Amino acid sequence: MRKNDFVLGLAASPRPQANSTILLDTVLRAAEQQGCRVKKVELFKFNIRSCQGCGGCDHTGECVLNDDMHLFYPLLEEAGHVVLAAPIYFYALSGIAKAFIDRSQALWVRKYRLTQPPPEPQGKGYLIAVGATKGKRLFECSQLTMRYYFDALNINYEREILVKGLDEEGEVFNKKDVLAEADTMGRTMGPNQM
Repeated sequence: MRKNDFVLGLAASPRPQANSTILLDTVLRAAEQQGCRVKKVELFKFNIRSCQGCGGCDHTGECVLNDDMHLFYPLLEEAGHVVLAAPIYFYALSGIAKAFIDRSQALWVRKYRLTQPPPEPQGKGYLIAVGATKGKRLFECSQLTMRYYFDALNINYEREILVKGLDEEGEVFNKKDVLAEADTMGRTMGPNQM
């Protein structure tokens, strides 16, 4: 059962001072100040294999691969807010972010083949994406991916922070307006905001 005071933050960059992770930390800190329970997960620290396309989840809604992804299925189902923070590589989400998303196929199966969750969305999803370049279509692929991913989780795509032109670690600290936007995002996640 989803809990609207539980915020799950997914950091999908391996850099210690990743700009996307700094923004995620800002969101989580603000949400915690609003009374939320928060959990931050640095995805690159876990063994998450790519989806094998084996169909093993087709009849049960349970992934058959044995790795760390099984730690996250209960968290994804419980969180009232899911925030994915990722760098953009070649106009798409980082590889670990995409592997994590693809391994949620079992949750898609539960919703669309086994019709297990309630029909109405039961939570909110957020994207934080940071890219070094300034291309006009830099975030299009990631936005579409997240829209379909959050649908599979049975949550609404609520909000996003998309930042171009940041390459060096920690560079986002010079962007006070972006940090303020992240703080505002977290403040909208209080238990009484759903």
